[in-house]
Amino acid sequence: MNEKDTFPEEEVHLRDYLAVILKRKWTVITCFVILVTIVTIGTFKMEPVYKATCQVLIERENPNVVNIQEVMAIDASSTDYYQTQYEILKSKELAERVIEHLNLADNKEFRPEPKTRFMSIITKIKGSIWNIFFGKEKERPLDEKNKLIKAYLIRLKIEPIRNSRLVNINFEAHDPELAAKVANTHAKLYIKQNLERKFSMSQEAIGWLSNRIKEVKSKLEESEKALHDYREKNDLVSIDFQESHNIIVQKLNELNAALMQAKTLRIEKENLYYELKRLSKNPEMIESIPAVVKNPLIQQLKADYIKAKAEYSELSEKYGPEHPKMISLKSQIKEIKSKIAKEVKNIARSIETEYRVARRQEESLMRALEKQKKEALALNKKEIQYNVLKRDVESNRALYESLLKRLKEASVTENLNVSNITIVDPARIPDSPCKPKKKLNILLAIICGLTIGIGLAFFFEYLDNTVKGPEEVERYLKTPFLGFIGRLSVDKGNPDSTELVTLKEPKSEISEMFRNIRTNILFSALDRPRKVILITSAIRQEGKTFLIANLGISLAQMGKKVVLIDSDLRRPRLHRIFSLKKFPGLTDIVIEKIRLESATQDTELENLKVITCGTMPPNPAELLSSENMKKLINDLREEFDFILLDSPPVMSVTDAVVLAALVDGVVMVIRGAETPIPPIQRAIQQLSDVNVRILGTALNGIDFKKGGYYYQYYYKYYYGYGYGEEEKKHKSKTKM
Repeated sequence: MNEKDTFPEEEVHLRDYLAVILKRKWTVITCFVILVTIVTIGTFKMEPVYKATCQVLIERENPNVVNIQEVMAIDASSTDYYQTQYEILKSKELAERVIEHLNLADNKEFRPEPKTRFMSIITKIKGSIWNIFFGKEKERPLDEKNKLIKAYLIRLKIEPIRNSRLVNINFEAHDPELAAKVANTHAKLYIKQNLERKFSMSQEAIGWLSNRIKEVKSKLEESEKALHDYREKNDLVSIDFQESHNIIVQKLNELNAALMQAKTLRIEKENLYYELKRLSKNPEMIESIPAVVKNPLIQQLKADYIKAKAEYSELSEKYGPEHPKMISLKSQIKEIKSKIAKEVKNIARSIETEYRVARRQEESLMRALEKQKKEALALNKKEIQYNVLKRDVESNRALYESLLKRLKEASVTENLNVSNITIVDPARIPDSPCKPKKKLNILLAIICGLTIGIGLAFFFEYLDNTVKGPEEVERYLKTPFLGFIGRLSVDKGNPDSTELVTLKEPKSEISEMFRNIRTNILFSALDRPRKVILITSAIRQEGKTFLIANLGISLAQMGKKVVLIDSDLRRPRLHRIFSLKKFPGLTDIVIEKIRLESATQDTELENLKVITCGTMPPNPAELLSSENMKKLINDLREEFDFILLDSPPVMSVTDAVVLAALVDGVVMVIRGAETPIPPIQRAIQQLSDVNVRILGTALNGIDFKKGGYYYQYYYKYYYGYGYGEEEKKHKSKTKM
């Protein structure tokens, strides 16, 4: 089972936070008082600071008199322009100008005089040494100038007014006149700087334009010379490329049309020629070709032939072949036929001739067309180069004219003293200081003081890992809680005499606390009575002896026979508290030097006996673990109702662990709100290793007035019974 299962986490209430604050109220009060006091004193001792404000207007557009946007252009539509102006207002260069203009380096606010005569002497010595080695011109080194600029910029505040073109230039100074003077000077020098920048830009533009014009002019002359040389070389002095292109296109069209006609004619003649050539072996077939058939002469000859043939046939019926008319007609027919054959041959030769002529004409036209195309391409090439040179001349001329125009405009605007920045409201001498704001500073100091104080209180509470109440005992130590023991007032003359509070003041609240612890111990052992009880602690000065003495008294007051044994053989104290003899004691009994009855001493109470430590032994642990020690405990069991043993702290030596093996139970004493939890846990673990029962834990040294909510309630509970004025005199003082 883990710790969370055994002790579930409790819900934190508002009263828990209040308890922490009340518990550590002095931390809160101290922090609050210190911070408020320091701030209040510092505020009232602070030298008043005055703030002067100069308001300037930054126009969105430049007041241009002539069109010279390219030279002095400002992109007024861009938000970057105003942001740039704000940064210029805060620039170190402008701050340095104002410092030099007003000679602020010698002003007492920027170069205060040493507050003491000694510091004044040291400053003069440093200045003299600097003058000796570096000369008077080096009197203020660069680092001092930077410090001066930094001090100036710290006092300067640039505040743009939202949704407007106005800007406030604020300057703070201890002298109100100086604050107003610096603010106005800063604005004026800003305007002057802006004009100088524009003038400088004009000067740079004029210089650049002049150099550029010379370059462009030289290029223009070179391009014009190149164009002239090209026209002269290619005989293009008076040429019109458009007209030439039109003529060439017209010729190309005509040649193309003629070529098409020649080609058609050639194809026609070629077909006729090849047809004639094919029929050359059969002359009679030649006469059937269209060129022969359509020939008028052939048609006439054929008509004559048919006529002669008909006449011959008609005469053949009357005359015989030998008749002179028949012979003459036959000769005529033959002659006509010969003429037809001859004419057919002539037509065939003419067809061949026409074919060859048509082919030569087509070839001639094709050559002429190719020549014309080459002339057109050559002209295009010349035109391209001509246009390149011409465009170069035109662009150089246009650039030259544009630059010349800009140069004239820049020369005109060079001396114009016009700015887009004006002072709207100059700074006036302030009537009242802006700093310090006393009420606000004190209010903030109060808030911060309370916040820091409460924060420290909770921080210290977080770091506090001590046992403060029964909840921590049960949660972290896993032991029963026996009760509280309040702080006891100490008598400086005899501190041990006041510790027997249960005997001396039985009605006091501390005595009641011891009786409460006694009751819890008795009830914790109802099942099995615990007679031998060891009182111990984790570390020193937890109040073990104080507890064992008063617990023994409270048990004896019940009528129980009680013996107190001082088994702290290293730092014994029981004999001083009860004002008894230290010798003989426990060690003398264990080493059998004396008998038990001789070492047992009486007290003011009849039922309460004390065995002091006796002689200081060299080996306490071995002595306490001896058989004689066990025998002594057993003998005391038979005689007394309760045996209470005081032992050294568990974490210091092994004596407590050795004694734990001899007793019936152990009571742990813890100084409340002082002892850390880890050593207590380790001590309990060591005791648990020897199987001893831890009866419970008592919290000692509790200051109920300074404690938390639980302590306050406990304190009021005891005082509610009215123990009297005598008990109320026990005030909280640290003793153990």
